[in-house]
Amino acid sequence: MIRRNKKIIAVLLGVLLGTAANSICSTSVSASSNRLWGQDRYETAVSISKQGWTSSDYVVIASGEGYADALCAAPLAKKYNAPILLTESNNLSSKTKDEIKRLNAKHIFIIGKYASISETAEKELNSLVSDVKRIGGNDRYETSVLVAKELGTVSGVAVTSGYGFADALSIAPIAAQKNMPILLTGKDELPAVVQNYIKQNNTSIKNSYIIGGVGVIGNSAAQQVAESPVRLSGQNRFETNLNVMKYFINDLKFDNLYIVQADGPTGKEFADALSGTALAVKTSSPVILTYKTVQDGAKDFIKSNIKSNSIITALGGAAAVPESIVTTLESYINTNGSTTIPSTGGSGGSGGSTGTTKESDGDIEFIFSNNVKSKFNYNNEKSVDISTNFKNNNLVKIRIYSLNAKDLDLLINGMGKTKHIDAGWTEVSVPSDFGIPDTGAPGLSQNTFDMIASNGQFNLTINSGSDSKTITIKYK
Repeated sequence: MIRRNKKIIAVLLGVLLGTAANSICSTSVSASSNRLWGQDRYETAVSISKQGWTSSDYVVIASGEGYADALCAAPLAKKYNAPILLTESNNLSSKTKDEIKRLNAKHIFIIGKYASISETAEKELNSLVSDVKRIGGNDRYETSVLVAKELGTVSGVAVTSGYGFADALSIAPIAAQKNMPILLTGKDELPAVVQNYIKQNNTSIKNSYIIGGVGVIGNSAAQQVAESPVRLSGQNRFETNLNVMKYFINDLKFDNLYIVQADGPTGKEFADALSGTALAVKTSSPVILTYKTVQDGAKDFIKSNIKSNSIITALGGAAAVPESIVTTLESYINTNGSTTIPSTGGSGGSGGSTGTTKESDGDIEFIFSNNVKSKFNYNNEKSVDISTNFKNNNLVKIRIYSLNAKDLDLLINGMGKTKHIDAGWTEVSVPSDFGIPDTGAPGLSQNTFDMIASNGQFNLTINSGSDSKTITIKYK
């Protein structure tokens, strides 16, 4: 379920099965925020999947009842551009089954052995798709290694405690982005199966990270990972999450921020974050761990990095991520104000005017080598003029803003390919994402466009399902 409103429009009273608690109230969510949630963790995972995938050949299935085997799933999901769906141990959740059908999946990975996901559930999966592969070891440590082997050659590893989920969730979006396995360990000694994996891949592993303090992974275990691993930790799980984000800040983009619950009375508050990591990594977005509030250090970090067009997405109902958290983070966006962007103006505009803009579905930005942008909305324009901003610069990127994830054909004079567009902003590189000859320099110049266009203009065609729009772009 997704809610996006500017003020409170309804209050639901009743007892629902929440993602992490028993009661969920309706929420007020502004234009700069989303909430992906369901009546239980399985439906929340489905809502996350629907937000990020119109279809998917691959699906990763993890237990919604225990975190032990599920923690290492995110890098595998990233490799195959797959959502992470959850199921009960004994039977396949009906909501999960319906989502697999909607995705038209052809391959399924089951994470964990039969104690995590039963043979009965596996048989139900086999009735849906022909290729079901179970990745499960004799314990959580071996399972993490078997998942790691599925990633192929890796250049780094992240080691987290096998007896808690929070630290693994903090590193999961980064690990997935870097094709870096999440390996599990006990406190005092690295399990033999993990040691063997690291030894076997010693020549390719250049970076090793310990996530968590000495209270969960002692120095003796850390030294068995590498001679001098990087330890990222804090006084608690929330500070560890903050320090992970700070360390990898250059790998993160703040167009989208995902807010999750990471603590609570049941010890099973991992589920929404686990499914959310697969969505977050699609846009290199941070996953911020909370419990009832956001800690002060994280608030300062977010406030320093949030953008005026950032979208706050709460994963789970208001009982899991209170509306007060969303409101606080939204206020940082409002404090930063709107971005002033060089815009194309109206039809046939000069491309050099400046004005305060707000993102709308169908917005497109042409970004040039001097970081100047020409912006227009393809739903509203028949022709635009980008020549002023293009002159003496190269076109290096095209960004597209969409309210929903979808597949889009983006063509320059008929050259291009199908692109999966995420909710929010998606970048398309020029010329690599089009069939345009690469001159070796970053982007394309006006002179290069002269070889594929005529009369100083080209056609930009956008196809989305049955809808098609062609806009004439004057570039010279």
